[in-house]
Amino acid sequence: METVPAITASELAARLGLRLRGNGNRQIAAAAALDDAGPDDLTFISSPKYFEAGLDSAAGCFIASTDFPAASDRTVIESAQPRAHFAQALALLYPAAPLHAGIHPTAVIHPSVSIDPTTEIGPFVTIGSGAVIGARVRVGASTAIGSDSAIGDDSLLHASVSIYGRVRIGKRALIHSGAVIGADGFGFELSGAAYRKVPQVGRVEIGDDVEIGANSCIDRAALGTTVIGDGTKLDNMVHIGHNCRIGKHVLIVAQTGLAGGVSVGDYAVIGGQVGVGDKARIESKAVIGSGAGILSSKIVHAGEPVWGTPARPLRHYLRQLATLSRLAKRRSAPEA
Repeated sequence: METVPAITASELAARLGLRLRGNGNRQIAAAAALDDAGPDDLTFISSPKYFEAGLDSAAGCFIASTDFPAASDRTVIESAQPRAHFAQALALLYPAAPLHAGIHPTAVIHPSVSIDPTTEIGPFVTIGSGAVIGARVRVGASTAIGSDSAIGDDSLLHASVSIYGRVRIGKRALIHSGAVIGADGFGFELSGAAYRKVPQVGRVEIGDDVEIGANSCIDRAALGTTVIGDGTKLDNMVHIGHNCRIGKHVLIVAQTGLAGGVSVGDYAVIGGQVGVGDKARIESKAVIGSGAGILSSKIVHAGEPVWGTPARPLRHYLRQLATLSRLAKRRSAPEA
């Protein structure tokens, strides 16, 4: 990302569609955390518990709620959602580097590939036969795109991404380095005294506005399709097994693994280091706490967070922890 010349607080407020309080001519050159911000920096205050720290901060401009205390020397952009508007401001202060359309001379591209002329192909990229690359796509150095795959408009593939054959990726995808999409699912059958590989001949389909973190893996289906819905965000080092069906706007945090055939409903949230057994079903808007274990074929219902291994409603999990704590205290108490 590149920084842009400093803009005034009033200009930034106007671009965010928000009301400004204080000195509209104050210059904003960068963004910073509340404790580190200086006179030329923008920061945000998400909660009243940080008001005191905000008043002590040297930040030049704040994005904060309307009840942030007024002060003559404070420039405040008022927002009902400070964190969300701060994220928008970051995109304005640190825009993406300009697109440089063209194909690097070291790229190896099959003659049958269709590449929009507005696309940027970096050094040492390889693209297999029949692939289709949409408009304004950026493909980073040493990325490999397999045969008969498709990358939607305005997508960004960072360096060293591996896209196997027969993978479809929607528009505005953001795929970080080391991600592998379309590798074989883990399918083996015991035949006599040895395991034999079950050919994985399915596909992967990824919707629009999906982000896939560094070193994450999405396996192709054994038969049929592994699906990632629109707007879903995968953190780093997430594994999605073969034939999983992930809904729209799902959040999956780092080091989580889903076995084959798992379904996840829209807007579900899955914490870090969660393990999900094969053919489990996670309903829409369900919440799974970090480190939980979901047994095979288990149904996680929406409406109450689950935690622990095996996962159970959070209130039950906390009650069990309290009971175990009381038992431990009784056992360690000295005898009368």
